[in-house]
Amino acid sequence: MLYKSGVNLEQGAVSFVENNSDVILFSAYLKLDALKRLNESGNIKQIIVRWGIEDLYKEVSDIELYHYCLKNKIVLYRNTRIHLKAFWDNNKSVLLGSANITNKGIGEKGNFNFELNGIINNISFDDQSYLNKIILESEYVTKRLFVKLKETIGQIVLPIMDFPRLPTPPPTVDYFLINQLPMTSSAELLYEIYKGDKSDDTEMNCASHDLELYNISTGLQKKEFLAQLKNNFNNHPFISEFKETVKNTKDTRGRSERDSSMRFGAVRNWFAENTTTVPTPRSYELSNYIVILYTWICYFDDDFTWDVPGARSEVIYYIKETKKKM
Repeated sequence: MLYKSGVNLEQGAVSFVENNSDVILFSAYLKLDALKRLNESGNIKQIIVRWGIEDLYKEVSDIELYHYCLKNKIVLYRNTRIHLKAFWDNNKSVLLGSANITNKGIGEKGNFNFELNGIINNISFDDQSYLNKIILESEYVTKRLFVKLKETIGQIVLPIMDFPRLPTPPPTVDYFLINQLPMTSSAELLYEIYKGDKSDDTEMNCASHDLELYNISTGLQKKEFLAQLKNNFNNHPFISEFKETVKNTKDTRGRSERDSSMRFGAVRNWFAENTTTVPTPRSYELSNYIVILYTWICYFDDDFTWDVPGARSEVIYYIKETKKKM
């Protein structure tokens, strides 16, 4: 179905948001009043906006979007490379087209633009990977970044020929997002999906996330695939930091005096202090993410193991002396 400005464009976007509980919005330009009309259901969970300095100075995008997102628990990203306009249900459906989230774009107000959008209800695995790639390469908008952008805009004095550039940097280790963790249940399952042997919708979306997160090349055989995944996983800043924490944590209830370990409560506290929770392809409680993380760590590093000595008390161990399996 096609959605046309002046006919059914805005209502089509409203319906898409209302009918999907986990919507990710990509929009080069975004005006807050237009967004509010689309998101009365509260189903938009993530927003990726361009937010170039010129965009913000000329107010084609509203910087106060930051406060709206905080209030409504929406994760806000900035990516100066985006030009697309799309609503994604974080699964198989996308509403996309030419319309920015502005009053003249999708809003159909006054002398509106002529825009055209449509829905695709069965996007491919590669399409999911492409959208995940954009999210993973975008910059999470922290309070510090918001203040920096606002100060930069405030320092501009007209007339000006060239606006200052503040490009989107590569992901940094200044903060850790939950979406920097593996989402697929195991590395073996990830390979099965990678080579086309599994097609569960949820697992495929998680796999598309993980393949982009760990920058896995196409066309690899299993040995090459696992070697590349092992290297990129173990060298990811989030994983390295967590493993070092486990190595340096002594629990007197550990299985051996030589071992370091962290129980679930300690791990949960570390995550609370060091990570920012963002929507992910898999709607899990933190404990489920931790189990997946443990599984991956122990699969790719023989110095680690984990078990469940009691109900909901998953423990990960760093074994200082171990016989290598690989």
